[in-house]
Amino acid sequence: MSWMSNTRSACNGNTNGYIYALVRMNKRQMPDGSADLLTRSEDPKFYLNNEFVKYIGCTNNPISRLQSHRHKKGKKIGMVIFGEAETPAEGKMMEAEAIYNYCKIKGEGPAYQKGHDTWAGA
Repeated sequence: MSWMSNTRSACNGNTNGYIYALVRMNKRQMPDGSADLLTRSEDPKFYLNNEFVKYIGCTNNPISRLQSHRHKKGKKIGMVIFGEAETPAEGKMMEAEAIYNYCKIKGEGPAYQKGHDTWAGA
């Protein structure tokens, strides 16, 4: 089994969730200058303080989720984890709050965000 498969399997059943931002990489680099595709920011407002943010989400398996996003949205996508939730309900609340704050401050949702501006699912 490959390293990525082992890591993805190890994340299955993870009890914590991670709030993340997908960022558009420029010349295969993350906004902080590193070349990592998956990184963590200690700034809980990372999603508001960074112009490269294209999507805000929540997952308990960041590696698998990043692979899925990169498959659908392109290889110039990286993931920055900026929050952690102890329960699924808390994670969904933190994700919704981050999307709300982003829309309120920036006037629109992140470029790849879907459904944030409709009543679907409300």
